[in-house]
Amino acid sequence: MNDGILVRLRCSVIVFRDGKILLVHRDQDGTDNWVLPGGDPRPGEGMAACARREVLEETGLHVDPARCAFVFEAIDPTGTQRTLEIVFLATRPVTGDLHSVEPGLLPVFVSLDLLGRLRLRPPISGHLRGLHDRDLPPTVPFLGNLWRPQPALDIGAGISGFSPFGRWSAGGRGRARRLE
Repeated sequence: MNDGILVRLRCSVIVFRDGKILLVHRDQDGTDNWVLPGGDPRPGEGMAACARREVLEETGLHVDPARCAFVFEAIDPTGTQRTLEIVFLATRPVTGDLHSVEPGLLPVFVSLDLLGRLRLRPPISGHLRGLHDRDLPPTVPFLGNLWRPQPALDIGAGISGFSPFGRWSAGGRGRARRLE
């Protein structure tokens, strides 16, 4: 069923450094707000790859988005657009030189103490401070694309195959067992 709601996927990265967080100030097309560096995936691009590319394009920094910090959605007031955002946490040392790459975007390491004073979009400053201070639960690993092709089933030898969660076989009497 298509209910007419467009779902936009966005991937972003949290980068902490010395009590500061990397944000991008957007001052273009009448906007004046702050966001985590990130953007939309290209066709066929994985979520972590998108986050890595977007941070490089917007800030000049190389990151490793191997942990998922949190996921949120934002729905516009009319209910016609929905953004689902996967927010990664940079887990290894960040390399590169911070500089403005795209017009209208200015990357800045901002003190966590100043987050409440900024027009942060969406308003997640409390979650960011909590993650930094570890008041929030720990992050979880991002498993990436788990899709695998299904091999042809051999009906004569019982039903077996692959799933995103491993290789399984349906033994006698409807019992399934995992094949390692």
